[in-house]
Amino acid sequence: MKGKFLHLCLNHMQGNIVFVGAGWSGLSNLVGILRDLGFHNLIGIDEQDSQITQQLKAKWIQIFKHWKYKVKSDDAVIYSAATKESPEVLAIKKLKESDHKPQLVWDYFEFLWEMTKYFRSIWFTWTNGKSSSSAMGIYIASRILPNFWIWIVGALVPDFGGKSYILNEEHKNEIKNIFDYIFSWRKLDYSLIKKYYFLLESCEYQRHFLHLNLNEAIITSLELEHTDYFKDWEDYQLAFLELVWKTKNHVYCLKDLNSEKVLKSEKIKAVEKQHFDMDFVRWEHQQWNASLVYALLQCLLESEWINKDESDSQIRKYLKWFKWIWRRMEFLKETEKWTLIFSDYGHVSSSIDLWYKALKERFPDKKLICIFQPHQMHRILQWWNNFPTALKQYDESYIYDIYAAREDIEDFANEEIFKNLNLKSVEDLWNAFAAHCWDVYLKDFNEIENVIKNTDWDSVIVVYSAGNIDFKLRQFLEIL
Repeated sequence: MKGKFLHLCLNHMQGNIVFVGAGWSGLSNLVGILRDLGFHNLIGIDEQDSQITQQLKAKWIQIFKHWKYKVKSDDAVIYSAATKESPEVLAIKKLKESDHKPQLVWDYFEFLWEMTKYFRSIWFTWTNGKSSSSAMGIYIASRILPNFWIWIVGALVPDFGGKSYILNEEHKNEIKNIFDYIFSWRKLDYSLIKKYYFLLESCEYQRHFLHLNLNEAIITSLELEHTDYFKDWEDYQLAFLELVWKTKNHVYCLKDLNSEKVLKSEKIKAVEKQHFDMDFVRWEHQQWNASLVYALLQCLLESEWINKDESDSQIRKYLKWFKWIWRRMEFLKETEKWTLIFSDYGHVSSSIDLWYKALKERFPDKKLICIFQPHQMHRILQWWNNFPTALKQYDESYIYDIYAAREDIEDFANEEIFKNLNLKSVEDLWNAFAAHCWDVYLKDFNEIENVIKNTDWDSVIVVYSAGNIDFKLRQFLEIL
């Protein structure tokens, strides 16, 4: 009787679906997907206004600052890891417990895990290239792969109307049935389980991918990252071995992947670089990503009994037409002085080095100028001597104030660099880092505006930022 009563209660839930950290690309995908499926009880919470929150508002989704929306015990809440201590997340957990309501509270990766239980799920991971390869793969899959459902990538994509996801419109009712079941335990059509493909890009931070129920995966590259979590290179490799063991079928990676341990697994399909004719993607290193995507799709199409020659021509056709994605060396504007402005999400030294080589090949006679907003002190301290090597290749480079997340200056008081340089504040660190790189430290966006205004026709400016200055940059250039 108790179980029947609980089921009836769940079927009549009247609460909202609340997204805390809605301006983050991962959560904003979920908001957009649910809106397109016909859910109207959606609430977003984010402290920062951005291009993404503006797009959500354009869909008639209410966006609140923290403390401005009072969660109710009937609400379902999905939150980014960075907001786990936010007032809304802390409040909903207490309310659910005190009111004896079902714990419909997930962080982003827990909710992805919930989704991947119902779909044939394929995951793209990094260090460099996961957004590019996932966007390529899903652009093609949505056109040629049977039973394609949805994809999520960490960037907006022109080929999908500037969104960062695709929804298969032909199967909206079936897909909505699955989400109705997740949020309210309404009756589920069990024939839908593992019927459709779900392709997504996501991060390896805190081994979050071990939440996912995966059929296939792509590893674009490996480089020690997130050193605030991973102990060392061995720990990092072990995490990806765990991913390989957990994935049901195959894991695709390049033959020169920097990890013999991963390559030894029987599940690995090692891929050689091919050359593909692409009209819009002019960066040579993207051929590696295209090669991985090609290998994955050939295998999936073979499992669907599609002729190999036919699938080869289809994959190559859509690779040729694929355009580009948001904030991945995205061309923004040519200024009145004919300076070319690019924006990129890069925040590790290898990305800055990789893109320098690509830009130099593309613009051999241009002066290359870099504006770099670091993302997390951990990365700067881990790669203290790598960043100067990457940045000094540019004709001019500037360091902008840090975009910090999950960090506090007190976390680093005992670091050797802090002690040696007698650093007492974040500003001390960035002054020291800029001096170490022989760069200029900028701490106000007006200074970035001045750099752009005073740069002439013979130059290319690239702004590397995982943080908030991309939005300000677009506003300044009047392209929003």
